Parts: sequence; C-alpha cells; structure tokens
Amino acid sequence: MKRTWGALRASLLPACSLSVLAFPAAAQTTDNVNALEEVVVTAQKRTESIQDVPVTVTLVNSEFLAQKNITAVDELSRAVPSISSNNGIRGVATGGFTVSSEQAVATVLDGVVMGRTNINNLFDVQRVEVLSGPQGMLFGKNASAGVINIVTNAPDLSQFELIGSVDFGNFERERERLTVNAPIGSTAALRLSLQNNSQASPVRNLLTNTTGESESYGGRLRFLWEPSDSLSLNLIGDWEESRSNGESTYTHSVVGTPALANMLAACGIVASPRNRSVCSEGVYTNNSEHRYGASAQVDYTLPNDYVITSITAQREVTYGPSNFNGLGGDTDLLPINILSTNMPSGEDKNFSQEIRFTSPAGQTVEFVTGLFYYDNTTEADSIQAGRLGPTFAPLLDLFFYPGAVTARGYNINVDSDGWAAFGQATIHVTDKWSLIAGGRYTEEALSAVSRRADAAELASRGFVFFPAFSGTFPNVDQEVDTDNFSWRAGVQYDWTPDVMTFATVARGYKGPAVNDLAAVSDPSLVIIDEEIPTNYEVGVRANIFDRRIFASATVFHTKIEDFQTQVYVPSSPSNPTPGFANGNAPEITTQGVDIQMFGELMDGLTFNTGVIYTDAQYGDDFIVACSSYQTVTNTCPAGGTTPSVDNLANVSDWRVLVGGEYARQVGSFELFVQTDLVYETGFSMSASPDPFLVMPDRTLVGARLGVRSPDGRWGVSLWGRNLFDNYYPTRSPDPVGGFNGGGGRSYISTQTSNLYRTYGVAVEFRL
Repeated sequence: MKRTWGALRASLLPACSLSVLAFPAAAQTTDNVNALEEVVVTAQKRTESIQDVPVTVTLVNSEFLAQKNITAVDELSRAVPSISSNNGIRGVATGGFTVSSEQAVATVLDGVVMGRTNINNLFDVQRVEVLSGPQGMLFGKNASAGVINIVTNAPDLSQFELIGSVDFGNFERERERLTVNAPIGSTAALRLSLQNNSQASPVRNLLTNTTGESESYGGRLRFLWEPSDSLSLNLIGDWEESRSNGESTYTHSVVGTPALANMLAACGIVASPRNRSVCSEGVYTNNSEHRYGASAQVDYTLPNDYVITSITAQREVTYGPSNFNGLGGDTDLLPINILSTNMPSGEDKNFSQEIRFTSPAGQTVEFVTGLFYYDNTTEADSIQAGRLGPTFAPLLDLFFYPGAVTARGYNINVDSDGWAAFGQATIHVTDKWSLIAGGRYTEEALSAVSRRADAAELASRGFVFFPAFSGTFPNVDQEVDTDNFSWRAGVQYDWTPDVMTFATVARGYKGPAVNDLAAVSDPSLVIIDEEIPTNYEVGVRANIFDRRIFASATVFHTKIEDFQTQVYVPSSPSNPTPGFANGNAPEITTQGVDIQMFGELMDGLTFNTGVIYTDAQYGDDFIVACSSYQTVTNTCPAGGTTPSVDNLANVSDWRVLVGGEYARQVGSFELFVQTDLVYETGFSMSASPDPFLVMPDRTLVGARLGVRSPDGRWGVSLWGRNLFDNYYPTRSPDPVGGFNGGGGRSYISTQTSNLYRTYGVAVEFRL
C-alpha cells in the first residue's frame, strides 16, 4: 500500500567480484571432501563459472533466504552487505519525490526489467543476484546504482513434485507456500507456485481498539516446452493481491509542546521511542494493491551454438481507491481531522521487448548483443484533506462555513518509451589475459502532465479550495527527449585456475524526470536532468585453503554527476523567491571496499561472511534545508539553508554480515543449528543536521534450530530474529508538525514487527 508522505514534506549483470551467501555442498570431484563445488552464474547473460567472470554480484540462494526468514524484496539488506538501509546499493538510492522519477536500483524478475511495477514477496525463488555499481550497459537507464536480479525456479521436465511450507510466529505471522511441478510428456512441464502471507502490526489504534493487519496472496504459473534440442519456450504469469485494514504503522515518538502532548494524553498515549499506540480517526479499512505480469521467453540455438533469445513482457500494478472522498490514510494520528484523508491511487503499466544474440563459450571472442524496447504509462491520483489544525480551522469556518474541510489533490499522467542497442564482448588475448568492452546506446521520450484539483472539482467532492493549501500542487505539461551512450571496459588476468584479478570502469545512466509534485517558479527547474554515474573497480577472486573457502575483495569508487535529489534554488530574476525543489546536485561520491568469504570448514560446518566499508559523501558546498530542530532551536542560518551532514543519509560506514550452519546426522535424522549476525555503524536519517534523526550502531542476531531428513524431504525448525530485542526505529519529522500544535518539534517513528524480537516455527516438505 502506498501513502504520499513524501508529497507532504515538500537477468544478471557484469561489474566486478562475486560471492555466494549460501551454504555450498562439498564437491565430489576432488580428494578434499570439504572442497567447494563449482559455482555457476549468468552474470554476463551467459552461463559461466564464477571464477571466470569479473562481476560484482552477491548471490543469495533459496536456502539462505529461508535461513534468514527473508520473504520480501525489502528484507534483502539482512543478507546482502551492499544493500543499505535506504534500499540503495553502496549508499545510492532514488532521491527526491516525483512520480516520473526512475529508480536507481533496477529489479529484474526472470529476465524482465520491472520498472515501476516491482514485486513485493519472494517465493519459489532459486536465487537472488544483487549486482553493485552502475549496470546500465546491459540493463538500461534505471540501474545507475545496481540491479536486484530475481530468478525463480523453472519447471522440471524429469519428475513430479509437491513442495510446501508453513511458518507461524508471533505478531500473528503466518506464511504458507505450495508448489506443484508436473511434467507433460517428455518435452514440457508446468510449475504452479502459490503463496499466502498475513501479519499483525505492533501498532494499536486506541480510538477504534484495533490492531493493524495486512495480508497478501498470489501465485506464479510457469510453462516450459522444449520441442527440440535447439528450441525452448518459457511462459510465465504471476499475480499478487495485497490488503490491509488501513491502520497506521506510524506513531508519535517525540513531542515538543504541551499542546500536542495533552492531545495524545487525552487518548492515553505518551510519546516515546517505543510508543505503539495511535488515536486515528481516518481509517480506510479496504486498502488494496494488485500486481499482474506475464512474459514469454523463446531461446533458439543456431548452428555452432549461437543463441537467439526473445523476451516479451507486460506488467501492471493498480493501487488505492479512486475518487475517494472520506476519511482514510490518517496523517495526523489524532482523533481530530487535521489531515485525516491522505489517499493515493493509481496504475502503472509496463511493456518491454528484448532480443539478444549470444555467441558460444570457449571462443577467442565471446559476446552478447541485442535490442531493447519499453513503453511505460503511469497514472497517479491523490486527495489530501482536513481542517489543518487549530490555526487554520477558524479561518475555514470564517471564510467558508462552520466545519469546512479543505483539500488538495492531483492527477498525474506519465508516459515514457524508448529503445536501446547494446553489446558486450570478452576478448581472450592469451590464456591468462582478457579484455572486456561493451556499450549501450539509448533514446527515450518522457511526457509528464500534472493537473492540480481546482475549486470546482474539490467542491464536487465536498471540500473547499483554500489557496494556501489547495494551490500547492503544480500544473505541469512537459516533454523531454534524451539519448545516451553507456559503456564498460576492463581487463582480467587469471593467475591460476583458482586466482583471478580484474579492473573495470563503467559509465551508467539514469533518465530525466519532471517536477510533477512541487511547483517551481523558474521554468528551467521543471526538468530534472539525467543522472550519470562513473564507476571504477579493482578486485580479486580466489579459491583458497585447498578450495575449501572462496574469497573475493573489491575496491570501488563511484562518482555520480547531476545526482537527482532535493536541492536549494537561490533567488534569480526568473526565481525571485529562494527555496527547494527536486533537481540535480552537482555530484556525490561513494567509495570503499567489499570483502566476502564463504566455505565449508569441516564436514557439516559451513560459514559465510561479508564486510563492506562505504564512504558516501555529498559534493562540496552542497546546501540543504534546515531541519525542524535547527529552526525551533534558532540554530538555522539566515535564508533557511545549512550545509548537509557529512555522509549520505541512511548509509552506514560499515556493514558486517556473518552466518553459519552446523549439521550432524543422528540416526535417520539430521540436526542443524544456524546463526546469523548483522552489524552496522550509525548514520543520519536525514541530509539535514538533526540530533533526533541519528541512528545508533545496530546489532541484530538471529538463529534457527531444527531437524530434517538427510534427503531434504522434510524439516521442522524453530527460528528467531532480533533475539536480544534490540530496538532501532526509523524516525522522521512529523509531516503535520506545523498544524497539530507540535510547533515543528514532533517526530514520528515507523513501527513494524521487524523492530522487535520475533520467533516462530517452520515446517517444510517435498514429495
């Protein structure tokens, strides 16, 4: 479900070093029974050994996802060191608030670039590959920070299978998964996967005496047909329905005035970091979101093993109630209508077509080349309404009528389409030296039309037009055409079959956007220019200790020019009033080192660890708006601007992930214990200095204890996350702190069950 809090506040890919966060089995082709099996990846859109590919990718397999109870895309930061708390990669995430903005991290599902139609839940997944650094050469404009590539399990032509799992835990957690794999003759198979999820929120609404609840369910149907050795057809359809009862997941954590404290106390609420209560009147009980997708992939092998691949896909997401006029999406979290209506709705549709031509492996020159086309349409609507608190409510009564409710709203339509031609080649100069070169040329067109709800429309919905509030969304009609050439080059040296080093440089691209949610007086600021990252990497990959351990280390430096974010706009003849708008910061840099290892130390004992150091900085003299704390404490410099915090917001300097499993067979059973630890240093949750928005160092420990059959046919386990109940809430300024009597000194926290100790039991079977 989406809520426009931001508007209130003004399959795989190449890069540089690969590690697998999983528990690999011992190889059977070596005298060392604890040696690793060969890990095969498709990071350059062809099947290759990890040891031969100069790419930066963290691969998380299905076993590791299950061990850490990861069932959603936004939980992957607990398994991948390079994914930061802002869901960016190496600290780089999508900045600013516009409907037309592209994502900095692309999500790819079974070869299909999702665009704005991303999925939520992970189920029947074979692996997830997270590729760090700009990946525009093979994946296009919305991969300037990296790619999350999700590969689901394909139908198996060899056997019938019934696979299932159930998972129950506190906070009314419930997860069910069921997969049926059925061969059809000897050349085809079907695979149907179903999933159901439900969970209660830790937040209780004292006004309605209700706890927040959410649920989702869906499935995926895959059909594989291989009529000959040279031809295969892969059809995939998926759907997902998500619903909630509309209760808030936000609570007041800090209040700075007696007025707001008294309003909360009247409901029995005392603001604190662990406050889990609200008193909201604006609850819409039928929030919903619907996701659908279909794709068809055809692979045809020509003579001499050249392969032509075609992937055609259509995806769609719809959310929210249209033409909504009642209470819902309560933003003030109080029993009075300050802003008790905040209901977005919309629809995203994305069509894509990719055609690739891939050379066979083992040649002096190996290459992949292709064409890509996409057509995306987005429609977004929102209505925000209320009486705007004790300051403005009397004015509404005076100028309109007693009890008048004002509102603001928008309707935004974004159309974008484009095409690209791309290619990458690896040239094996000698048995040890290889050169890498590739490029991608892109042309695209973007159109954004934003229409503000006028007085007549608001009146037809029972609201009044109050210019100071109702006129804040813009009327915009803009088109922008762009072209770009992204490229990648590198060199690779194989010292031995077990040791490889490499160096690469890549230039990426993130498409332009339009200021469709904020009015700007300077016409030159309506268009937000494209974002251009340049990434340098040097790395090493090695099988060590008699091939029992795989280790990789990558040093990286990325400079992003024209970084898309909120920027300060000084006064000028065309912009007489200085202020802030979505735009382009001159640059940001992110640099550091990524080290990862995994292996089997002895029979039954496996481990994996990942450490990343990230130094992510805004450019020199980058100016941001003063925080509310600076304003109310009179520490804001003249003009309402201040230098930013030192590091990028929501990015830790250090992230450390450690995990392991010990398994031992006892009779006809196998007992196992798994542990994992996530540690990260503190960071600022805002680009503006504010002591209330500083996350401390965090440590989270999880474990799983269970018994399973040696052949993997069944298993039962007890699991726990955040076992020491360490509480690290995400905090932000109260979006209506200027209306609710909080005097701009109040803060809210996001409350989810993941912030607390969670535990449960899981049962799995395979027939």
